[in-house]
Amino acid sequence: MDKKIKLAVLSAFYEPFMSGAEQMAKEIAERLGNSFEITLITARLDCSLPKFEKRPTFNLVRVGIGHKKIDKLLYPFLAGLKVRSIKPEIAHAIMESYAGGALVLIKFLYPRAKRILTLQSGDLDDQSKQKKFYINFFWKIIHKSPDKITAISSFLARRAESLGVKKENIFITPNGLDFSNVPKDIKKVSGRVICVGRLSWEKAHKYTLKAWPKVLREFTDAKLYFVGEGPERGDIEKRIKEAKLENTVTLTGNLPHFQVLEELSKSEVFICPSLAEGLGNVFIEAQACGVPPIGTRVGGIPDIIQHEENGLLIEPKNSDEIAEAIIRLLKDKELNGRLRANGLKSSKKFEWDLIINKIARLYDSLQKA
Repeated sequence: MDKKIKLAVLSAFYEPFMSGAEQMAKEIAERLGNSFEITLITARLDCSLPKFEKRPTFNLVRVGIGHKKIDKLLYPFLAGLKVRSIKPEIAHAIMESYAGGALVLIKFLYPRAKRILTLQSGDLDDQSKQKKFYINFFWKIIHKSPDKITAISSFLARRAESLGVKKENIFITPNGLDFSNVPKDIKKVSGRVICVGRLSWEKAHKYTLKAWPKVLREFTDAKLYFVGEGPERGDIEKRIKEAKLENTVTLTGNLPHFQVLEELSKSEVFICPSLAEGLGNVFIEAQACGVPPIGTRVGGIPDIIQHEENGLLIEPKNSDEIAEAIIRLLKDKELNGRLRANGLKSSKKFEWDLIINKIARLYDSLQKA
């Protein structure tokens, strides 16, 4: 029996701190554990979390003292030291921030490991972030340290190429969706509009709220739901109150993922006018749940939404376009149905099995190189 390739997956965050990047780390560790000997290295972040767990298909190692702010800063160095101690053939970092920093150190701490970096973040491209010295300084170093780069969207792939990475060393491997979790036969609620996303600046919820009174003039019974939590909740609540929208706008807070998919499935329209997005998994989820999405022409969103084929694309920071797109999808049932049907088909290319198999082939090719 052939010896399994030893693989270290680096993700600064992991359960219970989950988003799209962490989900990719989870899918790799759980789906490829029978083919590779996998250790997932994450930051501890909370002293109640164990330093080591033996999972069915992989080992989970948490490094740090159990303090969120300190462990994030320590992670690149501690993860690099852990990689040197376990001596993997391949080190795969998910996300170009803390894990990407660890990969830079691994180049020196354990140069025998082949290095892969997955680009996930769209908000780091924002000028407000790029003005920060430490981000701008390490940006090119992090992108040029791995042997291969995978990007979850063509937008991030182009960014890597612009920073000097050879095109032949860049592969697009988007985040995916487990379609077995998508609810079936949930009845649509007329006039129900939903946005699933963190209550933070990059989701641009204030533009949706500004557009909502215009929607209500056309559809007086329409309801808008924001699913998620975040630092801008107070500002959003203030805007809702000032515009007297309390009876038509609901903030649900965070919900379990299965419930998020149920809330999506009940809706007629999905809207998230993002200002930055590495890919935008929630647009895929909307399509898989039979909800035509409205998104902006930023980041990786155009990889998911093809305008007037499986959703609608609008310009960012434009409340008039948001209102017009929502009204159009609530009014034009033929268009809504066509976009729903096409979205259901196009979302299938984001099945996790397809994506993880592509990543596994990259591991094999790297090891043979």
